[in-house]
Amino acid sequence: MTTGITLNLQRHHLTIAENMRTIISFDGEGRLIVAFRHGANYVRGLSGEVLRKRALAPGQKERQKLADAERCAVLAELLAEAARMIEQIETTAPPAARDWFERIRRWDVERLEAERERFRTVYKPISILPPDQYRALVLQATEGCSWNRCHFCTFYRDRPFRIHSPASFREHIQRVKEFVGAGLGLRMAIFLGDANALIIPQPRLRELLQVVHEEFTIGPDADFKGMYAFLDIFGAERKTLAEYRELAAAGVRRIYLGLESGDETVFRLLNKPGSPAEAIDAVRTIKAAGIAVGVILLVGAGGERFAAGHVQHSLAALAAMPLGPDDIVYLSPLIVSSDSPYLAQLQAYGSTPLTEPAITRQLAELKHGARTVTGPGAKVVIYHIEEFVY
Repeated sequence: MTTGITLNLQRHHLTIAENMRTIISFDGEGRLIVAFRHGANYVRGLSGEVLRKRALAPGQKERQKLADAERCAVLAELLAEAARMIEQIETTAPPAARDWFERIRRWDVERLEAERERFRTVYKPISILPPDQYRALVLQATEGCSWNRCHFCTFYRDRPFRIHSPASFREHIQRVKEFVGAGLGLRMAIFLGDANALIIPQPRLRELLQVVHEEFTIGPDADFKGMYAFLDIFGAERKTLAEYRELAAAGVRRIYLGLESGDETVFRLLNKPGSPAEAIDAVRTIKAAGIAVGVILLVGAGGERFAAGHVQHSLAALAAMPLGPDDIVYLSPLIVSSDSPYLAQLQAYGSTPLTEPAITRQLAELKHGARTVTGPGAKVVIYHIEEFVY
């Protein structure tokens, strides 16, 4: 197109760009989902939150969820840019694009903001997902965290733990499907929320997974390739090899465990349930059942006093796990909120937080070490929790 404006029309999303300096994408409902403009990347989640990512200096990146006024201003600018570009190319665009244009025009800032309230009637807050599942369809089989006492984590302190009944879970799923609408096409997997959904006793879990299969088609050739979930270590110890094999047969493809540290002392300082040894046993059992794992380590956990032991024993724990193709090690720089008890615990153990340069060094050390001790094909991924928006 001679205007410098290009269209990329896919089955489930449309992207419109101008000279690759402004790029805006929309889902099947016509909702703005991602954009690039003036050197900044924007991600708008189903929740209505908008995350901005941009480089500030070499090696320095801003990751910020926009406050109300700025979010509305940015959305207004992006929608105006999209409208301008559509107007310029509409008469020469392929017929298949014109229906998309009409869907996009139905959205203004007021309607996008109204989705924020609607989201809260469908979901409890979705606090975090593994990076490879940011585009999964979350189904909250549970709400909250059954442990909810880790010193560094405040994600689930605002809600009690609850396991859905099959009837209430089906109602939740149907509301999710109605809310997401044609945007479902962008969701390639199903993530069972919340914090450790697979702790659900196997008879109830079996019923809930059956509901999922009745509502969605799941499999290698289906739109949804599989199911994924968090599981805390003390929950992992409660399932047998036969039960994990049942989960694999039901379509569970990967289970994510928060090891955080392979060092026993750091593990206790964090107030994690279970132990590193139990985590190793759990991973071996899960892998024997044919399910992949995602193992999460916290960069900076334990602070200065325990830094060497944290790295050494964490890498030893990874080496003891049979990690290979389809498995992922996540290295997540520790971010502590002001209302977390972690800092007081760190002081009680006679340690101090790592400086930013020290965290950078430890991240590099863990990254190199994890790639050395894991099996062929295992991935090592940086996990910035500030980049999450659902």
